[in-house]
Amino acid sequence: MKITVLGAGSWGATLAMLLSDNGHDVTIWEIDTKRAKDLNDRKLKPFEAGSLLPEGIKVTNTFEKFNSSDVVLFVIPSDYMRSTCNLLKSNGVSLQDKLIVSATKGIENKTLLRMSEVIESVFSGVYNNIAVLSGPSHAEEVCRKIPTAVTSASTNFEVSEKCRALFMNNFFRVYTQTDIIGVEVGAALKNVFAIASGIIDGLNYGDNTKAAIVSRGLKESAKVGVALGGKEETFFGLSGAGDLIVTCFSKHSRNRAVGEAIGSGKTLCAAQNSINNMVAEGVKNAVSAYEIGKKLNLELPIINEVYKVLFECKNPLTAVNDLMMRVPKQE
Repeated sequence: MKITVLGAGSWGATLAMLLSDNGHDVTIWEIDTKRAKDLNDRKLKPFEAGSLLPEGIKVTNTFEKFNSSDVVLFVIPSDYMRSTCNLLKSNGVSLQDKLIVSATKGIENKTLLRMSEVIESVFSGVYNNIAVLSGPSHAEEVCRKIPTAVTSASTNFEVSEKCRALFMNNFFRVYTQTDIIGVEVGAALKNVFAIASGIIDGLNYGDNTKAAIVSRGLKESAKVGVALGGKEETFFGLSGAGDLIVTCFSKHSRNRAVGEAIGSGKTLCAAQNSINNMVAEGVKNAVSAYEIGKKLNLELPIINEVYKVLFECKNPLTAVNDLMMRVPKQE
């Protein structure tokens, strides 16, 4: 199939290489003109753990490939999803009758829309053609063809199956389901708890503390997901518990690294700079998660404390103490 991948970051480049290996005709769209030219001309490494882009992959900054594509894959920071969709639409791009895949994890600030909802709000009438790809899948490992399992979710089961057929191979296993709400909520909120886990590392606490953050964080994710219309059981699968575990414990996790820097005493700005200008989605999503909790009157103690540490300069030690000394209750 003809596929256009939006975004030449680590995950976008990795998925583009995977799709090319699967026999598809892949073009990467990169918004930065110079970066697009460098990638296309010299096939530069898109990230440290990666490999050179295959010769068959073209990188472009123009819009001409979109309308002839069968599939459009979004792999961009969630903060830029709306502006990118508006840019595509203003340049004559239509997503009607295409398979749309979102590998972008996040909930938009202010509107509190999931990424599939943002796409639908700009390109009206395409929601049932959107599949979300999510799960424990660090680019640094997928590019090395380390066995990985993820989930493809869509309101239209046939669309989730089409997405599976695109990506699945002997090292990248794809499961299907229809709870797009639960999958997207789990994908967004796990980054917030990864920041909390990193703070625990920065404070030099141990496995006990991190296990508490992960297990109670899973409970908070499920609470938000169910309140928004998702299914609780989704959060015990790959896009919930699976992604949460890998993001909270992995050395590859940008969000965990940002949290660790904050726990060790750095400011939020310095912590974000410490990950070499890559994006830690959990910072923006902490705002969305906090606002969802207030809007729906949900008790989300870990999310609330992460928000206060990030944006109200609360001392991480005080935040942990306040979590530990909350009113006792049944699990």
